[in-house]
Amino acid sequence: MIHKTEHITIFTASYNRGDLLNRLFLSLQEQTYTNFEWIIVDDGSTDNTAQIVHQIQKKSTFNIVYQKQENQGKHIAINTGVNLAKGLYFFIVDSDDRLPKKALEIIASKFSKIKDDTTIAGLVGLKCYFDKKTVGFNTLQEDTICDIFDYRYKYKVEGDRAEVLKTNIFKQYPFPKFENEKFIPESIVWNRIAKDYKMLFFNENVYECEYLDDGLSAQSVQLRRKYPKGALNLYAELGRIKKIGILGRLKAYTNFWRFFFCNTSKVKDKLVLLKNQYVAFLCFPFGFLLYVKDNLLLNKKLL
Repeated sequence: MIHKTEHITIFTASYNRGDLLNRLFLSLQEQTYTNFEWIIVDDGSTDNTAQIVHQIQKKSTFNIVYQKQENQGKHIAINTGVNLAKGLYFFIVDSDDRLPKKALEIIASKFSKIKDDTTIAGLVGLKCYFDKKTVGFNTLQEDTICDIFDYRYKYKVEGDRAEVLKTNIFKQYPFPKFENEKFIPESIVWNRIAKDYKMLFFNENVYECEYLDDGLSAQSVQLRRKYPKGALNLYAELGRIKKIGILGRLKAYTNFWRFFFCNTSKVKDKLVLLKNQYVAFLCFPFGFLLYVKDNLLLNKKLL
């Protein structure tokens, strides 16, 4: 039986990916759980995304909300989507990916167990490639309630995961916006939420993906170099989380310096992010070496 209290918002940000939306749409049409909406935020596309969505809307059995905005980056599109969402739960699904048939049924079932627990912000399930192979490794053997820091640093789970958040909580943690920057690592928000909430991590596939050559995942380092303000904030904040251990903090500070020189802001404006975290300066040589290495790889077009 379907309950309105378990209504789910599927969210997709799309930028010149109109040709891929139909594949995702077909996977949503096949869902065994049907109490959901699909919000598509068109981030300033110049292709025929609007026309494609219009055709999809005409044949859809569920509600599709389409909104176009000036190109500002996926993170700002997510902020727009969260504000538009009518579902209690918010699930980000990229335009080049799809959902297995029972994904939303699994998610609704898991939420029924924790929806009234005010200490839990949402769910985290597995992502798999199209061939069903799990992304990453060291998956947990049973459902576990913990924060993201324990999940990544204590249990040492690696690889992208599928996060589904309670919409009312997500609204309290919007992605920061930096002038002239169109990218920020999504983990900056997951980490901020983890300071205040736990998540239910489960070991079932609710998301199928492929990593395209022009996708955000494939261009991670290049994007951090091109839009470094978000990266610097991410690593400065992560370095202050004592729970991740000294090695985790040192790695975060190393990455801070790795992208430090990509940001043309005044040095004092960048250093203030460290907020008296003097241990960060021990990592300066290693971060600078990574910065130089990235430059060399870029010159050889290997990065």
